[in-house]
Amino acid sequence: MNPFYTDLFQELETGRDLCLATIIRQVGSAPRSLGTRFFVRKDGSFHGTIGGGRLEADVIKKCRQSLASRESSLEAFRLRGTDVAETDMICGGDVDVFVEPVYAQDCGARELFGAAVKVGARGGRALMVTPVLSGPVSGLEDRRILLVEGKEPLGTIHSLPGFAEELLRDFDAFFEQSGLILRSGTTPDGNLVDCFLEPILSRPVVYLFGGGHISLHLARLIKMVGFKLVVIDDRREYANPDRFPEADGIWTRDFNGVLDETELGPDAYVVIVTRGHLYDKEVLSQALSKETAYVGMIGSRRKRSLIYRALEEEGFSTEQLSSVHAPIGFDIGAETPEEIAVSIVAELIAVRARKTTALSLNASN
Repeated sequence: MNPFYTDLFQELETGRDLCLATIIRQVGSAPRSLGTRFFVRKDGSFHGTIGGGRLEADVIKKCRQSLASRESSLEAFRLRGTDVAETDMICGGDVDVFVEPVYAQDCGARELFGAAVKVGARGGRALMVTPVLSGPVSGLEDRRILLVEGKEPLGTIHSLPGFAEELLRDFDAFFEQSGLILRSGTTPDGNLVDCFLEPILSRPVVYLFGGGHISLHLARLIKMVGFKLVVIDDRREYANPDRFPEADGIWTRDFNGVLDETELGPDAYVVIVTRGHLYDKEVLSQALSKETAYVGMIGSRRKRSLIYRALEEEGFSTEQLSSVHAPIGFDIGAETPEEIAVSIVAELIAVRARKTTALSLNASN
């Protein structure tokens, strides 16, 4: 999950009013794609970007006006001629931006965005549904729905009866693409209301076993490409926030039974780079008993053979062992710790991309 909603929720929790701006239509060579968004504070400061230049300046102005007037609006920007010359673009394009104020005292807004953050943190899938309605805004009541897979809808849009149920029937299909989806709902009097749907997925987590030299480089790259990161080592001097400031979690635990009380799940990536064969085998045997997206183990083919032979004697199947990426990482001729880290993270990215593609293909069948 993009951390946008986490940042937005934290702003609301600290009492700051915000205005959201989302590109819901884009034609030509506009600076950013459909679904790009940012939020603007009352003082004009902002988080994120929708492309910079003249377009962004104009949208910030509209957002500040929206916060003051307490009204949402759909703004059309036609970027031509001199307008293009004053942006960061080479050529022109058209964008429609939906501008919507959100106020910190709105308990419904905090509940809804907080629930979206939980989906991203704990796993699962959800759809954020927002009708493109211009006019006075007192809160998010009757203006958004969060559809969390397997749960009752959070929020309502009274002008679109039955819309949430319709979306739930086609829930899987809306994950064919990772960005914003446009869909129209029908009011009781037969009018169409445009809505934009944002698929929300949890951020995949890399469980990095071993805090040695390669892991120092791995940690930075793992976070750089958008994974959450948990570092695990049995030595406190190798598993601490000073050594891994970028980590979302640090476990100082004995490798024996380290995963006994932990559920991993389909968004978990296990990277095994401990300091010894016995530790690698111990962690691998536990990881093979869990649901994961990826398990990789560092070491030579000889080391792999020795560990696999021992695990087969313990009852693990050839099919289970063949699912492990070992030796870990793409074969790019890596030799230094930095190069090895690049090869491993490249493989993580590739597996994540294939997993996303597979999800899209399954949803479209």
